[in-house]
Amino acid sequence: MPTTSLDVPQKVFASRDGIGWRDRTPEGMSTAATVQSLAAHGSTTWLLGGQGFSTARAALWTTDSDGASWKGPMLLPRSRDTEIPVSVAAGERGALVVTKVTPGRGKPDEQQASLRLWLVKKSGHSTNLFETPCGGHEGSEATAEVLVADDIFHLLTNCTTRDFRPADQLFASRDGRKWKKEPLPHNGNRFDHLARNGDTMVLTGGLADDSVEHITEPHTWYREGNSGWHTGAPLDVGRLPDVGVVPRKSQEMLAVAPAGSGFVAIGSARAADNSAVGALWFSADGKKWTKQPTRANGFDKLRSLATLTVWKQKVVVLGSRRAWETSDPANARIWIGDLARGSRSHSPTATPRPLARFVGTWSWSGASITIKDDGSFAYRYLTMVQCSEHAPPCDKGSEMGGKASGVLHEGRTHDEAVGTVVEALPNAPAESSITISREPYMAIDITINKMGYGLFCEPGANRCAGHVGGE
Repeated sequence: MPTTSLDVPQKVFASRDGIGWRDRTPEGMSTAATVQSLAAHGSTTWLLGGQGFSTARAALWTTDSDGASWKGPMLLPRSRDTEIPVSVAAGERGALVVTKVTPGRGKPDEQQASLRLWLVKKSGHSTNLFETPCGGHEGSEATAEVLVADDIFHLLTNCTTRDFRPADQLFASRDGRKWKKEPLPHNGNRFDHLARNGDTMVLTGGLADDSVEHITEPHTWYREGNSGWHTGAPLDVGRLPDVGVVPRKSQEMLAVAPAGSGFVAIGSARAADNSAVGALWFSADGKKWTKQPTRANGFDKLRSLATLTVWKQKVVVLGSRRAWETSDPANARIWIGDLARGSRSHSPTATPRPLARFVGTWSWSGASITIKDDGSFAYRYLTMVQCSEHAPPCDKGSEMGGKASGVLHEGRTHDEAVGTVVEALPNAPAESSITISREPYMAIDITINKMGYGLFCEPGANRCAGHVGGE
């Protein structure tokens, strides 16, 4: 896994289990690609970087093992221009390579930059497939991502106009030689990353805001098949009292990848005092993104999460204890986690659990409710009388003696569950209707016969909805 910093020696590390890592830097590699350095197809892994210094020459290496031995370097043809490696993707026919080209060998002029697309075969033969103008400016250099699928190739360019406005473009090709521009969502957006899972494609980026040094609010878009683009739901910022719960403008997605039947994205959340922590989101369909607990997953120990890959049922993330732009391998950290429940691969006939958002034991002072996968629930409450003084139902010390049960099913939305309480409750007869709804800040709201029974805290939460939970 190469580093991306330009002020430290570039290194490649490899691991068989994600725990033990060895330096597998190919001899002669001086720099790594600026966006995506590694790509794999079948048993072959491709590495895109540079050979030499003072404008390194773009080169590729391949390995069919764990990097213990590399073949290469395969050098791209010499050019009178300044040409640096940007990103790589691999497929049946070889590697698709994107380079950034600026005229001459003087100081690069980002406004005259273009992006060049190459096909490189394992024999080392390279073919120039496509080139498109792509200007940039300091702090936002011209970059691109390549996506290779069985039926089509996509190229997403991240460029700007001379007055620094977003000018990103999306191209598609069936054969790698003829490229056609495809529509993107409405103008004024900045597009950073592209991913595809099955027939669903997602874009991540932001809405440009010139009033605050081009800070953008993160957005996502999705499309299914050949349909048009749709704007995804507002990005989930997390729930207090977790760390990294800051306004969306202070959140950033840095990488996105297919995971199971959905997607996973990583990034950072930056607070008003300029401190930052890592952030991770899952999406089951590309439409809505749910932020994972930061502190519970250890992301509060990292300034940001930089890149990721999905390996079998694992998400492998590369992060840093310092701001990534000035980091070195000594500050890098690897995080390995299981795919979120609901993001695992499943058969086409499988259906998501409609009540997954409610499963667990929810508590509040003097009551709790346990909801199972099948919708059955048990509601416990304090009767306020002790068994030493009263016949059942009664409490034994702090043990709640009141109990009722029933079955829930999905309500009008995925944030609501409805059902029937079988036993009688104080002020509610048997067969009373019950409605449970998800609320912000790790809580659910319970209503029985239209009478509010209060907010109950999410399983394992010490605080929710602004108050302290209890057993």
